[in-house]
Amino acid sequence: MLNKRCSKLLCEIMEARGVISILQLSKIFGVSNRTIRYDLDKIDDFCKSSNLPQIIRKPNEGISYNCNSVEKSKVLDLLGEIGLNQYVLSQNERITMILTELLESRNYITMDNLAESILISRSTILKDMVKVRKWLLDRNLELKSCKGYGVKIVGDEKYLREAAIVLLTSNVDVYKALNLIKASKVSKSDYGLDKYKKQLFKDIDIQCIENCLHIAEEQLETKFTDESYSGLVIHIAIAIKRVREDKDIVMDKNELMALEITKEFVVASSITKILETRFEVVIPIDEIGYITIHLLGSNVSISKNNDVDWGTIEFITDNFIKNVGSILNIDLLMDKQLFDGLIQHIRPTIYRLKHNITLKNPLLKEIKQSLGKVFYAVKHSDYGIEEYAGNKLNDEEIGYLTLHFGAAIERGNGVNKRIINAIVVCATGVGTSKMVSSKIQSLFNINIIDTVSYNQVDDVIKNQAVDLIITTVPIKSNINNIPCIEVSPFLSEKNINEISAVLRKYDNGHINNNISLEKIMELVSHSCTILNNEKLAEELASYLSLTNKFKKGVFQPMLSDVLTNDFIKLNVDAENWEEAIRCGGGILKNNDIIEEKYIESMIDSVKALGPYIVIAPGIAMPHARPDESVKKIGMSLITLNKPINFGNKDNDPVSIVVCLCSVDHSSHLKALSQLATFLGDKEFINTVLNANNSSQITNYIKNKGEM
Repeated sequence: MLNKRCSKLLCEIMEARGVISILQLSKIFGVSNRTIRYDLDKIDDFCKSSNLPQIIRKPNEGISYNCNSVEKSKVLDLLGEIGLNQYVLSQNERITMILTELLESRNYITMDNLAESILISRSTILKDMVKVRKWLLDRNLELKSCKGYGVKIVGDEKYLREAAIVLLTSNVDVYKALNLIKASKVSKSDYGLDKYKKQLFKDIDIQCIENCLHIAEEQLETKFTDESYSGLVIHIAIAIKRVREDKDIVMDKNELMALEITKEFVVASSITKILETRFEVVIPIDEIGYITIHLLGSNVSISKNNDVDWGTIEFITDNFIKNVGSILNIDLLMDKQLFDGLIQHIRPTIYRLKHNITLKNPLLKEIKQSLGKVFYAVKHSDYGIEEYAGNKLNDEEIGYLTLHFGAAIERGNGVNKRIINAIVVCATGVGTSKMVSSKIQSLFNINIIDTVSYNQVDDVIKNQAVDLIITTVPIKSNINNIPCIEVSPFLSEKNINEISAVLRKYDNGHINNNISLEKIMELVSHSCTILNNEKLAEELASYLSLTNKFKKGVFQPMLSDVLTNDFIKLNVDAENWEEAIRCGGGILKNNDIIEEKYIESMIDSVKALGPYIVIAPGIAMPHARPDESVKKIGMSLITLNKPINFGNKDNDPVSIVVCLCSVDHSSHLKALSQLATFLGDKEFINTVLNANNSSQITNYIKNKGEM
């Protein structure tokens, strides 16, 4: 067994970040360098005899100790339980413990009591208080002193809770912090800061909170990401502790009223009833609003929710993708997976920004290193999100957004590589051809559309698009100029090389025919009336050997298809914003695009959520969620004879109102994307505002060309 100093020395080395020098250790323990070296030899002998990793010594750098959690637990078991009286604290650790004690205390606490609790001297406490005060000031809190009573933290309850979260997750990812507090008992492996952090929640039933969140997931039809799930548990745990201490949070009444109409508020109310029963507390409505904000600000991995403000979020997302693509000189607008992923991510991001909810990103360093250019592009393209939320994105949030674009670029690297369609031929169409097919698909990214007999080849080629023929029997080569490779049933190295050579030609563009099914459908729709979009797409895909991602309801009309002369009205007289929306909505109703209910929904959305529809200076885009009151995709545009204030201090007054409706969340995206481009064009805005008739606007759109 190691002596007391060697035990503390080993713990110090294990807790050091990276390497620590012998000189540093000698100063910490107040002994000579030689003594530290002797102690290190003793520790090595101890570790070797216990089948544990030994200390790593790097000349001119220092020493370190690498071990996993199991090995660390074994070390601590062998050393015996280590209390604070045996653990040498760094200044940062002392400051964290002082802050924890202060946040935990309801009343004033003296310096002597702090020193006794943390087992350090009073003079050390006084020195550390300088940094403690600064830490609190940086977080909008103050350390109040009262002679004869001591000190205590004062400030808004919101900032007090944020400080508690920062302390809990300092130097540890949020999901690790959750694992830390889950166990109710402090074990031998918990010492120093870990022990302190766990004690923060020793009287909180974490499992009950987790059960409530599982209920919330079911009711919201969502699945929280691991990061958001852990953060929610910790936020609710802190809220319960503060409610027990009669430290309730207070919310703005108007903000609370806006939250009360959300589904998240209903769910928050539901789970708080369970929490009230379990923890024997009364949770005020302001606390329910606080939980609602965190539900709204949580990322989800799966969601079936429809947002009331879907149009605005899509508008922001579309511009965001354009801006990033412009900086990177990459066209990302056709990547639906990127668009959908960002839509789902940006919604909670906006709630976090509006309410100053922080989200830790454990991958931030790696993201900056591996996706530096993309990170830069995202950071300089996110002003739409920031403007809408009224707050700045920090690097943690930008890092998460960067991951979406990084994945899109990876997908784009293979955009021009069409998967090759091949048939495998043998004497009968069975037997050896099946074996060959299996082997080929394990080696190459090839779509084997059929295994056929020699006699069937001509019929297959006539009816299907075949790029390559692979045969186990002699066959007439280059049928219809299609490459034909004869192989053995077991695929020799020569056979594999021949197939690879043909595939390389496709990848290099010698044979590759990069055709967009969506573009073909758009071209056809310009000159013809398509009676069955789905069937036409299916037949074109089959004939041209294209991947058919075109499904019913996904066809996206152009802006000129929906914003025609009949849907534009100039110099409208309206008394207020509500009347302006009714006028724009009336155009859609009169053209049998929507029912009256949709107009009321657009107005109700503004009343509930505020003037979020004013998307740019002088421009409003009223909309509501898709429902049965929408018959088809539609868009109307009106100009106001006299500009009207909608209540948006940054973008009022409004002169142009564009009403938008859609039957789903995807079919309007092409038109919306084009509209976003035109609304960002000063020449177009001037054309709209100065137009004498609707044709001037529609001709401008056609003449400029639709992207």
